Amino acid sequence: MDDVAKLPLPPGSSGWPYLGELPEFLKDGYGFVETRTQKYGPIFRTKILGRPAAVISGADASGLFVDQKLVQRSGAMPSHIQTLFGGRALPVLDGDEHHERKAFIMSAFTEEALAGYLPTLQTLVERSLASWATGQEISWLAGFKRLAIEGICTTILGLPSGPVVDAVARDYEIIVGGFTSLPVPLPGSAFSRAKAALARVLAVYEKNVRERLASPKTSARDGLDHILAARSARDGRQISVDEAKMELHHIVVAGLIVWAWFVTSVRELELHPDVRERLRAEVTALPRVLTLDALARAHELQKVTMELRRLSPVVQVFFGQAREDFAFKGHRVPRGWMVLWGIRSSHLRAETYTNPEAFDPERFSEARHEQTRHEHAFVPNGAGSPTRGHKCAGWEFAPMFLQTFVVELLRGGYAWTFTPGQDLSLDMSKVPPPPRGGLMAKLTR
Repeated sequence: MDDVAKLPLPPGSSGWPYLGELPEFLKDGYGFVETRTQKYGPIFRTKILGRPAAVISGADASGLFVDQKLVQRSGAMPSHIQTLFGGRALPVLDGDEHHERKAFIMSAFTEEALAGYLPTLQTLVERSLASWATGQEISWLAGFKRLAIEGICTTILGLPSGPVVDAVARDYEIIVGGFTSLPVPLPGSAFSRAKAALARVLAVYEKNVRERLASPKTSARDGLDHILAARSARDGRQISVDEAKMELHHIVVAGLIVWAWFVTSVRELELHPDVRERLRAEVTALPRVLTLDALARAHELQKVTMELRRLSPVVQVFFGQAREDFAFKGHRVPRGWMVLWGIRSSHLRAETYTNPEAFDPERFSEARHEQTRHEHAFVPNGAGSPTRGHKCAGWEFAPMFLQTFVVELLRGGYAWTFTPGQDLSLDMSKVPPPPRGGLMAKLTR
């Protein structure tokens, strides 16, 4: 500890009084982390709403962030972010409380459960693609967002397509906007509207949970069935209604990243026809009804979707807090400081990935295997253990959804063109960042 105390604080700046560098972060959090990482290295300091923070990136940082002896989640998030996560959900829990809650949720993401969701996702993707392929101009962004939330609602939440899911989808547009707004608690502000939308969503989930408890099923058909059937290893209790509705919300917030992967997939496959046609040849040979094993054995599919996930900007940082003083890369991080892990910047480091900003699925080939250069080189759903740690519970569900989309897009014989003249650049002030022009396109078959 004495040696750590002698180390200098990380380089960086504090920005404005109280606000710190929050305005710059909200404008483009991805660029905020990456430009400062390039300037200062794998650790720099900043200040957010009066709180000093160390921002860390790279494979070593990914491993440090999941070291529960050094970094805790409780007390880490700014209060307005935690509010929009629904309160004491998994991202802010530690220790036994986290392990018990995570076990409830992981019951919905076993291999058996995933295999049960796959036919539903496949049908949903096929139906969505067919509905878009009219030859008329569509907002593919709107379609992708709808596909993402409908896939999560039907498989995990047990909410069928219809007016309820329509309303939930509209409310999540408001909630997600609240994450990247200033936390101004005034009537009509983005933050206040997001809180109101969250209250409506949680009311839907509570009603769904209570109805399911009142009429339990003899066998699980969706994720909520699995979650409600699980029992605590500590005392045999069932997850509470408040815990369940909070975690259903957390699952949706985390799962919505898949629409950003859809966006990246159609952009990159359009830009790289050689990759697209090689992949099309492979997926055309897959069985008509997809299985987990068939997806796992499709090597081109695995390489391409891994690269899509590595490159897609989804969230800027994850929030932790220093449990004690610790050293990282020759600098001291004091106890109580926020520790922000830059997930996208961690995948853009040249010491791990060759020409890291280039789309290059072959980096995951048997010949190169760049993801094995470090234990935590490839962590698009978080590092560490999904059962004992904070790695996303849906770390296999979301990639399965993406792979299903890519398979059906290519083997279905679809072709697409983007409307000329639109702005396809990403709005980095949003989470995830959408194409500014709405990804207007024409899809034909």
